[in-house]
Amino acid sequence: MPQAYLIHGLSTRDDDWFPWLEQAAKKVVKINRLYLPALDHLDPQEWQGACDDQIKPEPGMVLIAHSLGTITTLRYVERHQELADVRLLLVGAFDRPLPLYPPLDSFVEPTIDYSQIRPKVSHATIISAVDDTIVPHQDSLIVAHQLGAKLISPASGNHFLESDGYRQFPLALRELKKLVKA
Repeated sequence: MPQAYLIHGLSTRDDDWFPWLEQAAKKVVKINRLYLPALDHLDPQEWQGACDDQIKPEPGMVLIAHSLGTITTLRYVERHQELADVRLLLVGAFDRPLPLYPPLDSFVEPTIDYSQIRPKVSHATIISAVDDTIVPHQDSLIVAHQLGAKLISPASGNHFLESDGYRQFPLALRELKKLVKA
């Protein structure tokens, strides 16, 4: 059974659909939900350190990420040369500044080097709602293009938070199962 890690964004590890996905997927993959620095410590180096401390880089691993966790995940893959056959499920992905969230700008600088990521990724799926008010849908389209990823764009869902009605996320579960079998 492959190892999977869930890197959340500005939610906590126990918010939104993350605990549900861990339970719903346990027959196909064990998901390790990361402990990331407190939300008032938006330091990309601290977030990267937390990933390095909790994720064992190994071939065939599955990385599931949401929002700020997506750029953190991309940085993780970019940095770890030993990775191969990585499968990505990114929800609300971005790699450029978000106009409404300037405190996150330090996470996207310098620009992601996709030439360091693409060879390590065997399969990638990005889920981005067209009506997302936090991460513009166009930003997720760009990341999908850069990765050569499958893109799923529901018309609604906003940012897939609990406040958007997402305590469960069957679409993410279906796509995760496909990635695990890939």
